[in-house]
Amino acid sequence: MDNNVTSLSKLTDSIESVVTGIPAPVRKNFFKAFGQLCTAAVDIPVAWLESKSAEIRATTNARLQIIEKEGETISNQLVIPPEYITRASSKFASKVIKEQINLDAITLNAAKELTESEKLSETESTIQDISEDWLNEFENLARLKSSEEMKFVFGKILSGEIMQPGSFSIKTVKLIAQLDNEAAKLFQIFCSNSISLRIGNKICDARVVSLTGTAGSNSLLKFGLSYDNLNILQEYGLITSDYNCRMPYAISIINEQNQVIAPIRFQGLYYGLLPIDRTKISEDLFLNGVSLTKAGKELIDIIPINPSPTYETELKDYFEKKHLKFIQVK
Repeated sequence: MDNNVTSLSKLTDSIESVVTGIPAPVRKNFFKAFGQLCTAAVDIPVAWLESKSAEIRATTNARLQIIEKEGETISNQLVIPPEYITRASSKFASKVIKEQINLDAITLNAAKELTESEKLSETESTIQDISEDWLNEFENLARLKSSEEMKFVFGKILSGEIMQPGSFSIKTVKLIAQLDNEAAKLFQIFCSNSISLRIGNKICDARVVSLTGTAGSNSLLKFGLSYDNLNILQEYGLITSDYNCRMPYAISIINEQNQVIAPIRFQGLYYGLLPIDRTKISEDLFLNGVSLTKAGKELIDIIPINPSPTYETELKDYFEKKHLKFIQVK
């Protein structure tokens, strides 16, 4: 009980912080999402939300009366021991409460993410409304997530969609919800070792580079991405079926004015390719490897990074063989 009270206290504190801290264009989506997902037990400490809170409580009470009435009808029609009815009702109530606690934890994570996000300053003056269909699908999937890892991921998805509706398709949300533990761990390994090419907010390409040989021939085995493991990710629709596709990365080479058109993002930081000898570098630099699908690219930024020093070292060696230094840039 004490833990639940503490969680509710954290939730209301976070909501207060977000309400006063987020830009106006995001605020409408914030209220819409949290009004649907937050528990009816929380009296949100914002004046204009009081009527919404009362409405939720009234709706909840009405549902409870209907459930109670249906229970009486069933018990009258069927010859079932009263103890069974009581136990079944208790089990159903426990299930509903557990699912709501999951939603509360996810909304708490989303509130924290919003207060800490650097992307809020980049929010446009006008953004689309968050879709009701999207919220309904999200609620149905999120309520079943009990692990801390998945609640963290779903919190990031919710905050991202609040800031920029359309960032995560319903298909992508369903995909991440279906991942089992093995696939989720493999996807984290993949994202932690991947590089991405971005122009503005658009991810043009995201891939794990095959440093030697091809991924289809187990060149990424020592990094936890064997051919069999890649097949698991491909079956979930997170990576493409061509394990040796290529993409031009010449726009990531630092020019003579010490500028880079599109830096490479790796493990949360940005890098450029500094020529060691400009006479020896290729004008059409292509990188081969395993690339993420559209859904995979939507999810890459919300997956917690688990740094791989070995892969980072070998990636730098790989570029040096191409007469390029992999250096961090602003």
